[in-house]
Amino acid sequence: MANISTTTLPSKYIGLTPIDNPSHRERDDNYQGVIVQLAPRWRIIECRDAIQWIIQKRSAEPLNPGYWLGASYVTDRNKLIELSTVLGLLSEPSSRAVLEALPSSVTELRT
Repeated sequence: MANISTTTLPSKYIGLTPIDNPSHRERDDNYQGVIVQLAPRWRIIECRDAIQWIIQKRSAEPLNPGYWLGASYVTDRNKLIELSTVLGLLSEPSSRAVLEALPSSVTELRT
């Protein structure tokens, strides 16, 4: 029986730093405007035009094909916190703290 080597050849990519290319499409997992991930299927983003915050829900369970869909569109921080609470998404104190650190209105982001 022949002696088969189990040594693997080195990858030509070893030692290279991976490049994370953020997306400008709000439906993508790697969208650049994500503010906070509230649950595996829920997150809050700033829309690409910086005119509103969007509560999004993933269309499929993680690790399956799917994309992010807008569930609510909000310009006021207090309303954003209220809606997130009603949806049961603020069980982690750190998530609420992230939202409370936002300006009172999304329009303040442009000033």
